[in-house]
Amino acid sequence: MDIQSIFQTWMKALTKPGEAFFAAEREKSSAALSTALLWVFAASLVSVLLGVLQSNILSSAMGVFDQVLELLPSELQDEFTTPEEIGAAVGPTFSLSYIVFGPVLFLIGTGIYHVLASLLGGRGGQYGRYTYLYSTFSAPLMIFTSILGFIPVIGGFVGAVLGVYQIVLAYFATKVEYSLTKGRAIIVVVASVLFGLLLAACLNVVALGAILFILRYFT
Repeated sequence: MDIQSIFQTWMKALTKPGEAFFAAEREKSSAALSTALLWVFAASLVSVLLGVLQSNILSSAMGVFDQVLELLPSELQDEFTTPEEIGAAVGPTFSLSYIVFGPVLFLIGTGIYHVLASLLGGRGGQYGRYTYLYSTFSAPLMIFTSILGFIPVIGGFVGAVLGVYQIVLAYFATKVEYSLTKGRAIIVVVASVLFGLLLAACLNVVALGAILFILRYFT
């Protein structure tokens, strides 16, 4: 599948959502786990590169902080950790972990959907094919969300809207792949989102602990 074809698929998933789109996509020969992982990995890589660029821009903007810090007595300077030091300590670790954990979290998230859909009477659903359907919108949304990080305030608001939109798209994909009724598809999506939020909260606590450890080790 060439880049143009991928881009067209992503755009259709975002601009022409609905059961008809996912019903057509699930019949493609490329509707498999391998395609989904390739797309999610690529989206994770792009997101990391955009994150590094955003971090560099922020680091440059914080140059004033360093100038002010230099005016302080040397004893007080030692009490501060500059943004460059933090970025040097955390940046590489975070970037590498995101490239790895992006696809892993994708597999876990779609796995939750798959299990719940199957428990609620889903028929004919295949996990590999479902991951493909889910990646048609989650991969481009991952990239768009990273781009929005360059836009203060408004970017966060639009990102929240896209998060809700992703839930709507997940409803269509789940309903089509597992032949669920509207009610059961809604239950699967809502339950999966709530479980995902709980899991994300736990992972954030672990990640925060790891970052604090890195900061203490390198500073």
